[in-house]
Amino acid sequence: MTLRQSPPPVLRQISVRAAMDVLLQEGPTSRATLAKKTGLSKQTMSEVIRALEESGWVRVNGIVSGKVGRSAVTYEVAEDSGYAVGVDLGATTIRIAVVSISGSIVHESEHPTGGRAGEALIGHMHDLVEKSLHRAGIAFEKVLLGAVATPGVVDPASGHLALAPNMAETGSLDVVRRLGEALGCEVVIENDVNAAVLGESWKGCAAGLETAAFIALGTGIGLGMLVNGKLVKGARGAAGEISYLPFGADPYREDSLERGALESAIGAQGIVARYRAAGGGEADTRQILEAAEAGEEPALSVIRETARLAALLIVSVDAMIDPEKIVLGGNVGRHPLLLSLIRTELPRLTRRTIGLEPSALGPRATLIGAIAIALNQLHNALFSPQELPSEMRLPQARD
Repeated sequence: MTLRQSPPPVLRQISVRAAMDVLLQEGPTSRATLAKKTGLSKQTMSEVIRALEESGWVRVNGIVSGKVGRSAVTYEVAEDSGYAVGVDLGATTIRIAVVSISGSIVHESEHPTGGRAGEALIGHMHDLVEKSLHRAGIAFEKVLLGAVATPGVVDPASGHLALAPNMAETGSLDVVRRLGEALGCEVVIENDVNAAVLGESWKGCAAGLETAAFIALGTGIGLGMLVNGKLVKGARGAAGEISYLPFGADPYREDSLERGALESAIGAQGIVARYRAAGGGEADTRQILEAAEAGEEPALSVIRETARLAALLIVSVDAMIDPEKIVLGGNVGRHPLLLSLIRTELPRLTRRTIGLEPSALGPRATLIGAIAIALNQLHNALFSPQELPSEMRLPQARD
C-alpha cells in the first residue's frame, strides 16, 4: 500500500472520505450508522466498506447485538495498515513519535543531538527513527509519510534551511531531499513554532480555537499563527520570524542582522549575555531563572527586563492578529516566574484583555504539531479526492 495509487472515480473517493472521517473521529461503527451519518445509501456504504477492507485500511471490529433485528457488524480503521513519523528536529534535542493511521502514538522518545549538525545530525535522526520503529515492532516500509519540524524556513527552490542561525551547518544541506532519503518516504517539513501552534490547537490549550498564536521563547524565539483555522506562512514561508523585529537590541548591529534584534535581547544567548554584563558570572538560562525565583540579583533584574520586552512583543502580536489566545512556550517562555512578570506588565501597555496561557503540551508542543501535520497529509493523500481537494479533520485527540 502506498500514497500514490491509481485513484478510483471521484464520487467513490468522496464516499470513502466521508466514511473514513466518521471512523477516524468516532471509532468502531456499523455500516448502518455510517450510512446514516454520511447520508450515503446502505448499498453505497457496503461497497465503500468492502473496498476499504480489500485495501487493508478498515477491518471488522466486532458484532453488536441489538434489542430488535439482526446483530450489526462494526468496523474500525486498521491500526497497523500504515504509520507516520513526526520529528521535532532541534539544535539540541530530537523528539520522535511513531503514530498509527488512526492517530494513536505507538512510540515516543526524546534524545540529545550531542552537538551533531549537518549530515551527522540527519544520520543520527535516521538511526533514532529506525530504533523507534524496531522497539514498536514496525517495519520501515510501513511508514507512509514523515513530518519534520525544525527551526527556520525551508527555501522551496533550493531545499535549504534559512533563518535558523542555531542550525547553520544543517542549513547548508538540501534538507528536503536529505530528510526524505533518511526516512525513506515522502516528507513534509514545517517550521517548529508553526508546528507548535498546530499541536496546541489539536491537543493543547488552544484546542477548538480558530485564531490563536504561539510564542516560543527559548534558545531562539518565534511565532506561530493560526488565523481562521489556517496556518499563516506568508509569501516565502517566513511569517512569524519575530526574531527580526527591530527592538530589544540595536537593530543595526551585525549580530542583530544575523540573529535578529529581539532574539539578541530575549533569546537564551541574549539573556545569558545580559546576566554576565550585570556581573552575574557564568550561568545558563535555567540557572538564571532559578536565581531570579530566589530573588537574587542581578538575575531578577535580567528576567524582569526579559518580561518587559516579551510583554511588548505580546501586545504587538495581539494588535496584529487579534487572537483568541496567546500561548507561551519554550523553556524560558513557559516558566512561571516569567509568565507572572509578563502578566504584571501587560496592563501598563494595553487596556485590552489578552488571553495568555503557558503551553499545555510543554516541550512536546512541536512534536504533537508534527504528528498533526503528518496525519493530516496522510489522510488527505489516501482518502480525500485529489481532483476536489479538501482537508479531512484530524482524529479525536488521543495519546
